[in-house]
Amino acid sequence: MAESSTHSPARGTGSWLVAVGTYTRPMPHVHGIGRGIHLLRFDAGTATLRELQVDSHGVNPSYLCHSASLDLLYGVSEQEVGASIDVYAVDDAATLRHLLNVPTPGASPCHISLTPAADRLFVSNYGSGELLSYRLDRQGLPSAPPDIIVRHGSGPRSDRQASPHVHCAQPTPSGDAVYLCDLGTDSVARHALRGAALDLLPDLQVQIGPGSGPRHLRLNPAGTRAFVLNELSNSVSVVQLPTARDPHAHALARIGTLPADWQNANSASALCLHPSGRWLYATNRGHDSIAGFRLLESAPWLEPIGLWPAGGRTPRDAAITPDGGFLLVASQDEHRISCLRIDPDSGQLQAAGVPFAISSPACVLPLLRKETPRP
Repeated sequence: MAESSTHSPARGTGSWLVAVGTYTRPMPHVHGIGRGIHLLRFDAGTATLRELQVDSHGVNPSYLCHSASLDLLYGVSEQEVGASIDVYAVDDAATLRHLLNVPTPGASPCHISLTPAADRLFVSNYGSGELLSYRLDRQGLPSAPPDIIVRHGSGPRSDRQASPHVHCAQPTPSGDAVYLCDLGTDSVARHALRGAALDLLPDLQVQIGPGSGPRHLRLNPAGTRAFVLNELSNSVSVVQLPTARDPHAHALARIGTLPADWQNANSASALCLHPSGRWLYATNRGHDSIAGFRLLESAPWLEPIGLWPAGGRTPRDAAITPDGGFLLVASQDEHRISCLRIDPDSGQLQAAGVPFAISSPACVLPLLRKETPRP
């Protein structure tokens, strides 16, 4: 993922670039009518977004990541046949310049991420169930065919778990390993990174629970704890990761993202860890809400703090602005991005600004780069 910025504007006064990936073609889970990758500017003073550019090079650019040090944007092309990744430069004039398209093996890549040093790029193939890892040269471009981590197994849900489905990969803050979520086998696996080498076999595998469907994962800054969003069970799991003092992983807690009386369909979709490390937010597609939790240092580890309307149907993705002041929510089937203000003392959310109209948004990504506040 993008590296941390040391130049975040003060809360309420900042201006950031925001990249939004969309579905441009229909898939089984979405009637994609998007236009490509949108480059927007978010103004914290008014909590509004405005469009700067639309780039239509890629098909279904449904997930993005950014290197702050190189100012490069990477995006998947989520297709069952003809999948690829695209690389863009973010120019000083706040425009995207397409650099490269790289066809990728496998089907339906749905997530892309970077090591902190921006020397490896990870692509999660949901459809065919592999994790691809590309070594990057000094310009941030793929320099060789990918290393491929092949998964095996299945889960109890025959409709969703007949085979592996890698949905997310998150490198550790130190860059010495990568954790992946396999929705199809209900597992989180760790693979070691040793310089230029990636271990293709896991040195750790954690079973999250039968039928959970782990989809999205966040690591705390120390890399000692993982927060896992489970799509099928609509829950968040907290996992204590191995340390020098304790080489074993421990599942600490599991908590639901829905109200107890909700009986209709829902699938949890995105997980956001606040920069302060105090709060965690999860999106619900179906209930169309945001569940908030306070992070605790002892049992029960997670404490619910609220459940708020997402601002639209099917909130597929969400992201927190670099100053921690706002949560931006991409509602895939409402065709909008909504803004929720985060209370700095309680973590409570409140609707702010005016929703931004955009077709079939799938990923919202504030770019961690220095932006000059505008009067």
